[in-house]
Amino acid sequence: MARDIDVYQLLKTFASRTKSDVLDYTAFAQAIQRQAKAYDQTEPLYRDLSLHPDAVLVPRLFQLAREGRLSLQAVQNRVDLIYLPEAFTETLLAEYRRIEENPDIPFPDEDSMRLSVPPEWIQAVSVEADLPSLVAFEGDRPVPIYRLVFPEGLKPVVILSVLVGDKLLEYAILKLRNYLRKGSNRDFIQQRLAGAFSGKDRMLKDALTSILIKPFDSLQAMKQGAGDFSYSFWAYLTTAVRKDLSGKSELMPDDIAAYQASYVVDVFNNHYKNLAQRGQERESAFKSLSVMLRKPPYLYSIDQIVDFRDAQGRPLLGKYSREELEAWIQERTTKAAEGALPELLILGSTGGSSGQVIAKETLIPYLVKALREARASIKTTMTRDWRDVLADFGSTISMDDDAAFRTELEKRVEAHSPTLSSILITALPMLVYQESRNGREPSAELDRCFGGSRMAGIDVLLDLDRKRLLADVKMMLPIWYSIPIVSWLLKLFLKGAKRRAGKRAVEAAAQSAPGQERAGQAGQAPANSRAMEFSQMARAAEKAMVPAGRTLDEQLRVLAARWNTLLDPAAKANLTEDINSLVRDYLRTTLRSMRPSAFTPDRVEMMAANLADRPNLLKIRNHQALEEYIRLYMVKMLKR
Repeated sequence: MARDIDVYQLLKTFASRTKSDVLDYTAFAQAIQRQAKAYDQTEPLYRDLSLHPDAVLVPRLFQLAREGRLSLQAVQNRVDLIYLPEAFTETLLAEYRRIEENPDIPFPDEDSMRLSVPPEWIQAVSVEADLPSLVAFEGDRPVPIYRLVFPEGLKPVVILSVLVGDKLLEYAILKLRNYLRKGSNRDFIQQRLAGAFSGKDRMLKDALTSILIKPFDSLQAMKQGAGDFSYSFWAYLTTAVRKDLSGKSELMPDDIAAYQASYVVDVFNNHYKNLAQRGQERESAFKSLSVMLRKPPYLYSIDQIVDFRDAQGRPLLGKYSREELEAWIQERTTKAAEGALPELLILGSTGGSSGQVIAKETLIPYLVKALREARASIKTTMTRDWRDVLADFGSTISMDDDAAFRTELEKRVEAHSPTLSSILITALPMLVYQESRNGREPSAELDRCFGGSRMAGIDVLLDLDRKRLLADVKMMLPIWYSIPIVSWLLKLFLKGAKRRAGKRAVEAAAQSAPGQERAGQAGQAPANSRAMEFSQMARAAEKAMVPAGRTLDEQLRVLAARWNTLLDPAAKANLTEDINSLVRDYLRTTLRSMRPSAFTPDRVEMMAANLADRPNLLKIRNHQALEEYIRLYMVKMLKR
């Protein structure tokens, strides 16, 4: 089995034994060679290390150098010295520890430290252009050492990249404290800043005293972005320090350190100010989001929430991140006071919707609105369906049984609004209503629906009573349906007619079976010659009544848009369906006594006028468009 060696780990072990991070390659190779000879020489790797260690070690060392894990120094094309990063980082770390103990020590630079850092391990960083982005950087640094480059010809500072953060700010504030402590600098600076902070002498004095006595408390005040004073104080302070030092003919090492520190503090002061502003914007955006979630239509998907915009039309996403938004929603859908529901409720995936969010206090208003819309649609369709059944002298179990009636309503609600149906099968409506009812004047209507120990039935929620609905449908039938003897005779006649029609159909099928191929060539005879005659008359009326260049359906849509001016889509569709249903019912009763040849454009116009002049239809404003719509819809119903 082939073996391999971890050259980097061998280097670390050798460095620990020699107590040096700068290794002589020859000594290292000889040590490895001696170790290899002590192992089984039948292994090719150990044999190669024993005889030709360079052939094994050098390629691996160059690979580690390409990865930046070490640096090689060559002499005459041979590896001479091996540098581990600790050869430089440990030296710098020790120097910054000295600064912590004695702030008088200036910031280190490569000349004063006599460092010759390999170029792949050091990166030049402009304090004004590059440092702001590095302050907020999270993750592994690309190099172990930064060279901070300052304006105005100040000497660069070398620092470990891991210290560019709070530690660098601490060092900088200690340098400013050291400046204020010397001579009369503190009084001089306070006098210089007094004009900028007129009326805030006490705050200015306390801020300067805090730097001298509690410098790290001043640092925390800056990080928290505690008001405009903190930001302005540091901005004016660093500017005053630089202005004072720039006027000196010769700068001492501690002056240079204070000069450098003023630039560093400026970067951090702006960074924390921007963080505070972004925090305020984020908080304001979340407040706007909270308000928008409580506006109609109340129920929003995650994708809709992501697309929310402020009053100026700007996306809220950007003032907070997608991760912050998800965390905000997560917190408000999971955390709540004991015995209460969370602020936001998440409804599961139903009918193609996933992760829909609704504010707790808007659930009941949403249900009231959704139930009202569902009632209008379901009542219309159920009335039409029941009327068709009764007109044929039929019946359904839902007409006679309350439980079956509620079952049919539940199915229709699920088809009309899957989301509403999914909410009603949970205990959420009752829990939310019970929680919201505390301290409020109870509503009799809502109490009837959600106030009991269990939620009311779907018939109560929709305010649809089986008996009342059935009575209303029966009133829409012709008068003879309510006369027992006449209705019985009609029922008997219709049943006989159906039996005779069925018998004729069977006989016709039997007769046409042998000649199906011939019948297919000749074409099917119309099942109802009367219906065909009405269809032919309707097509002729269509040519006379529909404007050139438009189809019948196109003209109907144009006319519907003129007379049906409701804004709510559901209500608009319901009104159109009501008119259509009324026209169909009118045609059923009228055409029974009409000859097909009488269905002329003039007769259609008269029929439409009679129907449109009903009191409830006269309330529609654009009455002319409605009347024309009714004429064309009659034509459409008969044009088969």
